[in-house]
This record gives sequence, C-alpha cells and structure tokens, in this order.
Amino acid sequence: MVMNRSNVAVINTDKPLAGTKRALASIHASQYFQKDERILIKPNYVTNDLPYTGVTTDPLVILGVVEYFQDSGFENIIIAEGGSTDFDTMETFQKVGLTDMVRDVELIDLNRDERVEVTIPNATKLKKVNVAKTFFECDAIVSVAKLKVHNLATVTLNMKNMMGGILPKSIMHKDIHEKIVDLNKRFMPRLGVIDGIMGCQTHETARDPVRSNVIVAGNDIVATDAVGAFLMGIDPHDVKYLELAAKEGIGTNDLDQIEVVGDDIKKLQKRYRRANL
Repeated sequence: MVMNRSNVAVINTDKPLAGTKRALASIHASQYFQKDERILIKPNYVTNDLPYTGVTTDPLVILGVVEYFQDSGFENIIIAEGGSTDFDTMETFQKVGLTDMVRDVELIDLNRDERVEVTIPNATKLKKVNVAKTFFECDAIVSVAKLKVHNLATVTLNMKNMMGGILPKSIMHKDIHEKIVDLNKRFMPRLGVIDGIMGCQTHETARDPVRSNVIVAGNDIVATDAVGAFLMGIDPHDVKYLELAAKEGIGTNDLDQIEVVGDDIKKLQKRYRRANL
C-alpha cells in the first residue's frame, strides 16, 4: 500500500517576509482554512529577547503570515501569545516591532486572558488544563515557532509552542513529552511555520544564535517539526514527543513519508549544540 506523504515547504532564504510568503504559497496554505474562520497566529515570545538572538520569532515572519492570509481574502486574524510570566507580552510585541508592523490585526496577551478549564479526551498525563479563552474560542491556530533546541523537550517548535495558551506553564515540565502530545490532541495548530532565519542552540533561551536562513511550513505539524529537528541535526525519532505523536496517529515524524517542497534539507542541515550532550 502506498501511503500519502505529508508536504512540508522548506525555503532557503535570508528574507523573512518574502520567504514566509513563498513557503505558504508553495503548499497552498489557505486551502486549509475557511474565509469566515477566526484565525489565531501564535508566535514564540517566551522572553522579550530580539529575534537576532535566536530566541524569539522574527516579526517579519509573522507579518509574512498575516499578509499571505490577508492577500488571500482572510479578514478575521488575531496575533496572540502568552510567554513567560516574567515578561509582559504586550511590551514584548512593542519591543520587537510587531505592534508597529501589523495592520488591522488585534494583538492579545494570553496570560492576561480569562481562563477556561478544558478536559482533553484520551489524554495520558494532561487530562485537564486551564487555557486562555481566546486560545480556546478561535477556529484555527497558526503556529509561528522558532528553530530552537530545548533542555527538556529536545526541540521546541510548533507542538511545544502551544504551551503559550495555558497557565500555569510549570505543569508541563514533568512528563513534558506526553503532555505536549496531550495538549496537541486538543489544540493542534492547523498550520505550522518555523522561523529558522536565526535559530538557537544550547537551550531555548541561551541567546546562542545559529544562522540557518530557512523557513519551514506545513499542515502536518508533526512532520513540520520533524523537518525542523532534522535541520538542527537531530533525528526526529530521537524526539520523544514526535515519536509519541506519530504512534498516536496525529502526524508523521518519518522523513521517508514527508515530501519536502522547495530546497534540499540535507544541504541545509546544521549541527546545533545541545546543553545536555
């Protein structure tokens, strides 16, 4: 039997805005959404570091996602994040330039939002979780993650990016791999984008940048994150939550089952340093 392969766009570029639009266009990303849906774009602003550190999402990548959807006729778009509670998310939006960059798009701090208790069906570890109401009520999520390693989760890409919608975030640290999968059973992004223009090695907030000059996008989030892991020199099968997600049947982390659209990932692969090795 021939299995359907997941399409993931990989664009080698040093132009975050144009590269993002090209990646989304190459997989016809708008086909996965309805025009009347409320789409939540979820970046990674875990800290208030500027994107050149490799820690946070480049606002030009976010702008590329926004403009792609607006040019495709989508009007109900919001940008929402709940980073570390040590930082004010709205101030971070301002600091990185996002506030002045986007037009006709509401910016929301999920940490300040009303909470909704959600039960996750078929969860193994994270059976109930408090989620920001905006995160809960949107019709679809577009994750715009950063290409980074992580000291507990091995990599932090689109699946782990969903932690920004919950409080307290510390509940994720024990059994983190199982809980990432559980969270994504209920809040899996419909589209994932990875800002790999400048990635981060050592650990997720190390400010140890690696210039990778790549944008990744796909609607199979497990496959998209698997490609992201590979680009950092990490075997996707060595990322426990990607293995668990694949076994649950919510995506594939098998590179042989992924159709890469765009540039050659083997030529773009780097070897990111990891603190626990």
